Amino acid sequence: MRASGEYENVSTRHAVFKNIHQSTARATFTDAAAEFAFRRGRTTSDMTREKDELTTRTMTALVRLIDQRNYAPGERLPSERELAERFGVGRGVVREVLSVLEGLRYLERRPNSGIYLNVAPERISLETLTLFSGLDLALSTEQLAQTMEVRRIIEVQAVILAAQRRTDEDIANIGGIVARFDEAVDNSIESVANLDYEFHMAIFRATHNLVLMQLVSPFYIMSENRRLLFFKDKERSRASNAQHRQIFSALADQDAERAKAVMSDHIGRVERHYGL
Repeated sequence: MRASGEYENVSTRHAVFKNIHQSTARATFTDAAAEFAFRRGRTTSDMTREKDELTTRTMTALVRLIDQRNYAPGERLPSERELAERFGVGRGVVREVLSVLEGLRYLERRPNSGIYLNVAPERISLETLTLFSGLDLALSTEQLAQTMEVRRIIEVQAVILAAQRRTDEDIANIGGIVARFDEAVDNSIESVANLDYEFHMAIFRATHNLVLMQLVSPFYIMSENRRLLFFKDKERSRASNAQHRQIFSALADQDAERAKAVMSDHIGRVERHYGL
């Protein structure tokens, strides 16, 4: 089992990247995107806000161009020079954008050949969806359905592990989140959405599986805006936390089957809300 310090470090990293996600460009967890986020974090001293926003706009414009033109996997994109002219920016800005997208395996730059959309979509990093969400590029209905399908698979299994492995410290943490959630419903939509994030991440933490925590974080970061909208309705917020209480009770009792059933129904509420 991992030492608690390792999980605290992961939690810290999650908080850092969650804050980055709330900035203009919304970085992701891969090395390339993290480097991009690091550079963005230094804008006040090393980069101007104008260039920061220019890079973000260029990345958004490029992704939209690829989507609108319906480029096929492996298809060649316009050259650096053509992209710079199209978007009215310098080639250095284009190179920075391409570096991030290449690091996410969304694009591929081939020497003496050009820029290509990845020939194998299944190899594109999951964090690409997180970055696109942060750029206010909405998921398609199909992508949303697939995301919810994966979430159901992972969360239902995770709550079973959490019921089996949770510690007293885990239970105290989850119980505290549930209590704060009720207090936040009448005060702050943003706090409710954040507490929902904390609740679900606390369940993953209670599995004591570090890889699982790293896997699921992008799903919750990319759904931030949807959660804010979802929890604008106070009755929906209260109903959601009522199920949180049931899940918490099942975890406290180490009743894996009850936890599984409630979590499945909990996710079903969200799926029905989106018509999935």
